[in-house]
Amino acid sequence: MVFSTCMPFLRAFTLTLAVATCSLGTVQAQSAYFFPGETQFDPKIPTPEQFLGYPIGSHYTRHDLIVGYFQELARLSDRVHVQTIGKTYEERPQIIATFTSQANYARLEAIRQEHVKLADPAAPMGPLNQPVIVLLGYSVHGNETSSGEAALMTAYYLAASTSAETQKWLSESVVFIDPSLNPDGRDRAANWHNSYKSFPPSADPIDKEHNEVWPNGRSNHYLANLNRDWLSATQIESKNRLAFFHQWYPNVQIDFHEMGSNSAYYFEPTPKRTESPIIPQASYDFNRTLARYHIDALDKIGSLYFTKEQFDNLSPIYGSTYPDFYGAVGVTFEQGSSRGLVQETENGLLTFAFTIRNHVQTGLATVRGAVAEKAGLFKLQKEFFQSALTQARANPAKAYVFGDHRDQTLTQRFLELLLRHKIRVYALNAPYAQAGKRFEPGKAFVVPAEQPFFRIVHSIFEETPPLKDSVYYDNTSWSLIHASGLQYADVADAGKLPRGQEITQLPNLPGGIDGGKAGVAYLLPWTEYNAPRALYYLLDRGVLVKTAHKPFTAATPAGPKPYGYGSLVIPVGRQTIDGDALHQLVEAAGALANVRFQAVSTGFSVEGIDLGSNNIRTVRKPSIGIVVGTGTNYEEVGQVWFLINQHLNAPVSKIDIDQFARADFSRYNTLIFASGTYNRLDNAAVARLKTWVYEGGTLILFKNAAEWAIRQNLIRERTLSDSASQKTPVERIDYEKQMDTEASRRINGGIFSADIDITHPVAFGITDRRVVFTKNSTAILLPSANKYATVAKYTDTPYLSGYVSEANIKKIAGTAAILVSAEGAGRIISFADDPSYRSYWHGTDRLLLNAVFFGNQQ
Repeated sequence: MVFSTCMPFLRAFTLTLAVATCSLGTVQAQSAYFFPGETQFDPKIPTPEQFLGYPIGSHYTRHDLIVGYFQELARLSDRVHVQTIGKTYEERPQIIATFTSQANYARLEAIRQEHVKLADPAAPMGPLNQPVIVLLGYSVHGNETSSGEAALMTAYYLAASTSAETQKWLSESVVFIDPSLNPDGRDRAANWHNSYKSFPPSADPIDKEHNEVWPNGRSNHYLANLNRDWLSATQIESKNRLAFFHQWYPNVQIDFHEMGSNSAYYFEPTPKRTESPIIPQASYDFNRTLARYHIDALDKIGSLYFTKEQFDNLSPIYGSTYPDFYGAVGVTFEQGSSRGLVQETENGLLTFAFTIRNHVQTGLATVRGAVAEKAGLFKLQKEFFQSALTQARANPAKAYVFGDHRDQTLTQRFLELLLRHKIRVYALNAPYAQAGKRFEPGKAFVVPAEQPFFRIVHSIFEETPPLKDSVYYDNTSWSLIHASGLQYADVADAGKLPRGQEITQLPNLPGGIDGGKAGVAYLLPWTEYNAPRALYYLLDRGVLVKTAHKPFTAATPAGPKPYGYGSLVIPVGRQTIDGDALHQLVEAAGALANVRFQAVSTGFSVEGIDLGSNNIRTVRKPSIGIVVGTGTNYEEVGQVWFLINQHLNAPVSKIDIDQFARADFSRYNTLIFASGTYNRLDNAAVARLKTWVYEGGTLILFKNAAEWAIRQNLIRERTLSDSASQKTPVERIDYEKQMDTEASRRINGGIFSADIDITHPVAFGITDRRVVFTKNSTAILLPSANKYATVAKYTDTPYLSGYVSEANIKKIAGTAAILVSAEGAGRIISFADDPSYRSYWHGTDRLLLNAVFFGNQQ
């Protein structure tokens, strides 16, 4: 379908497009609007409008049609080649389109091999006439509407333009376009905007077209923010795109975004206060070099923009900053969003087409700048990796050793992440001990600081360098080793580490049973991160499983073996299946979770409680519900959903808050409330919830959900009441300082240490009383009046990393991190912070799983 060129909907477009459309015809007008002054296009290459049947900017294009258009370009043009790099959770393909000359494509692998030598400090600088590598990434936030459409128009230009400049670009560059970094979220947004658009369109900001309902299309299937997942790589989309990134190490990588409708256009440079102390200044300076091309492009079409005012540029978690840590110039583009076809703003009508055009022009300007500045880009990348070695030699820690013989599955998971980032890792080939930590060969690994990717190593193992400012866009601390909860040590003298061969692939970690068929029981330490997966597998198949509330040492065929708090005991007797069937199920559980059970033939322990003790209690199979919908934090909801689905391999019921009052609570023994606003629940619903807990349910609360429960008298605990501030006279501060002043009162993802009671069921499997939380809210709980109920408490000096004001650090010190409140036969477990933060904070997400399995065992 092609819209009539003079339909009323054109009032929503800019005057330029409207006039051009009515006089030239839709196809020509679209080219004139998006590519002003450009007339040289190959007629054999269809425009997006000719392929799709509607003008770009009049409809939100679904992911399958985006893929189809790129495949059509590849069919018709020898400049374009499309590859699939993976699939999303909803089975949508992730594609990369390559744009370069036919001569370049014929030797593409040779170009790649020459290019990646820039990442080798020992290799000489290659020829300066080699192609520069550019990656343009669109729609990582699926509801930032202009990105995917801009990818279509940019692809058309690169495929169809016959200008001498474009020929030069194709000869001197390899341009990769990822048109949809988040296909699942994009289609969620596409369906919304297309379902609610009007004819003619409504510009009213309150119109439903402009206001998606929970959870909106920003996130992926599991409601994860993929733009924060480059370093932690928890989601399948991130893993697929990282694999591609590390094949090439682009010189320039652009991340296309949108922001509030009243904003103009943003590109880097960012404020100096948000620059990372470990990235060379030359990298940030090159933002200014490329910015000249973006300035020129936007000036030519009369679009306003701003720079140097906001957005972080210090953390490798983003798509525009991760490349900075590999010698590229990463850039964020932010366009004020129309969130539909047209919207009223402070600056007048903002149209979908206008937002697309800006992204098209800056994308093409990026290619122009990269080709013009490629000698400087090559030099920047080569010197980046050379200076990384110099920086590593000056680093106090010369190596890092990590791994825990009691938790091989978490060790394996962390090793996998390091290899995904192409970090050099070596085996530990002899026992090593430091500061009371013991590392065993085959179960621990060594990461030298002195390696080309030192800056990513630093980001993973070190705390955030000191940050002096207070205005940050997002999390200011992201150390993955702290997040993992895994045993590790900084080593000042790498020569003391018994380092073995380099690890290039994951070692085999076979699960199963040691000791053959059990006569009395099968045992499994709860220290293994994957133990919960094995437990759920068995419970789901009706196996009776118990957990130890006190340690013991079992008599095994291989000799005495210690088992700590939370260890699983699967008795052979009193099962509903015979011994052979039980053995097969336990074997399968071990294989599934990569853990090893121990078969024992006596219930008499060498030390500690015996296997028939009342301190070994039956575990109930969890039946889990999580409240979702308007007012709840969708990212936290998604993290819990992801953890239970992907780690436990278990289902979770997502109960919409508007359906909660009518839900059959008897279906669940565990309910989870992520942070959010729960005022939609009336008194009757709260009363039902209270009764459900009293009768034996486990209610788990995050952050301000716990504060809500306190206000509803569900629990008799207290939040921090800053009465001193209420007595302080009202401050008078200059208006200009408002942003900085208010920002300093926030807590932007700092890392804090707490003391945890490792004998408590919520802490089962933890072997060190020091546990690390990330805190990104001002929800603060006071220790319980019940002296046994404060499971984890922030230390008196809890601050470890990230920007947090001194005032907030003082408020957090000595407060509760986890409270367990007994209410009748049930329990309410309150986390002052998000225990499953962005699906990579494994040191605390295992505490959430403990709450799920053992919440009623107190």
